[in-house]
Amino acid sequence: MRRKGDKPARNLSDQTIHGENKTNMTTKTTEKTSLEIKRFINAPRHRVYAAWTDPVQLKEWWGPKGVQTLKIIADTRVGGKYRWDLVNQEGERMSVFGEYRELIPGRKVVFTWKWDDDEAWKDYDSIVSVEFFDRDEGTELCLKHEKLPSEPSRDRHNEGWNRVIDRLEAFLNK
Repeated sequence: MRRKGDKPARNLSDQTIHGENKTNMTTKTTEKTSLEIKRFINAPRHRVYAAWTDPVQLKEWWGPKGVQTLKIIADTRVGGKYRWDLVNQEGERMSVFGEYRELIPGRKVVFTWKWDDDEAWKDYDSIVSVEFFDRDEGTELCLKHEKLPSEPSRDRHNEGWNRVIDRLEAFLNK
């Protein structure tokens, strides 16, 4: 999602992710520092929502493949805080934190997103919203991440969020 000392990443919008043709996924980067990902999840909406809001379940799937979660704390209520401590693919320890802004059971989760100890994020609190819709006996997930600090950050988060959703799908299908 983000690496210290980042190099510009290639733009992943409207491209195939991980060399696969994921016909049930769309990614678009509508604004220069925002992204939107839509994905069909073959699980009922209430299960997908619970995976995003139950701290026990979050610990089982959260984070992109290749990233080690050291600790995740989530007080999933409006005004509740979360913190995710991790080791990225390059072996760097990092943390992201934020606050839950909106929780509509079975329908929507909104939270702030900020990287700790990163100068690029000093003046930024980005917003992540995840909405869940019934579709074809499963769930249409729509993730929007807005107010990222730069286009390269947007592109890295686009790749990272797609990998996070891959892990969510695997978790829900096991």
